[in-house]
Amino acid sequence: HVAEIAARHGYKPNILARRLASNRSFQIAFAVELWTGTRRGPIQMSYYSAILDAMVTEAYKRNYSVLVQPYTKDEETFVGHFTDLVGTRQVDGVVFAGLTLKSGIPSELIRRKLPFVVVGSKPADKFLSVNADPYPAMKEMFNVLGGRGYRRIFFVEGDLNFYHAVEHRNAFMKALKDSRLKLAGAISGDYSRRCGYGVAPEILVRKQKGDCVFFSNDRMATGFYRYCYENKVSIPGEIGVLGSDDDESALVLYPELSTIRQPRVEMGAAAVNLLIDMLEKKKTGSVVIPTSFVTRRSI
Repeated sequence: HVAEIAARHGYKPNILARRLASNRSFQIAFAVELWTGTRRGPIQMSYYSAILDAMVTEAYKRNYSVLVQPYTKDEETFVGHFTDLVGTRQVDGVVFAGLTLKSGIPSELIRRKLPFVVVGSKPADKFLSVNADPYPAMKEMFNVLGGRGYRRIFFVEGDLNFYHAVEHRNAFMKALKDSRLKLAGAISGDYSRRCGYGVAPEILVRKQKGDCVFFSNDRMATGFYRYCYENKVSIPGEIGVLGSDDDESALVLYPELSTIRQPRVEMGAAAVNLLIDMLEKKKTGSVVIPTSFVTRRSI
């Protein structure tokens, strides 16, 4: 009856009054490291932008909004700043993406009893996390490669300062062990196009018939493609190429890149729901989402 009267009189709830009455802001922070210098900002990277997009959509469904909150390598300053944000009810909690393995932020937030969720970072029993499991896709990838007659594979790693890069390597090596292929070589990488371009000569001079190369993200694969184009190396005629992430670039490349699909949208949505459930005192638990392999014309 009250709702009918409110609708008839055109009543609109005051969000500020709602926040005061509940002592909550109904706002979530998405924290990413602020990059300086010549590097592109993190939100320009498809990994972060896809997670953010999913967070905004999912938060809206639950009457929350999302605030992008950058932080620098000065973690102590950020923790203090975030403590103030929560204390003054500017945000209710935070979702982190891109924390390094050595980051001390989670342990400090636990000590201060502040609500947070981490995405793509090392899980722990003391806090909530959302991660992708690369092994199912790796196993599927090796099955496809074996069925197509590939004999050896080069592996270009990601930045091993990050948990997901280490997990990628572990899953790759585990799936390789159970496959018909042999490791042609493991090469350090940093996720950049420049890296993919730079490692191409080393790989191509060592390649044999029946070889392929796996890059830990699609960006490095695009650099490798560029080198092959400039030097008239046929893909997949002379070497098969695979990536990881399933960025838009995977479909723009010719031939289209075979890649591991990283469930970024699902990860962003899960992170929001975990955090809001925590804030609303509901039962929660960390989430691990399996990956899948997408076969295209590069192998």
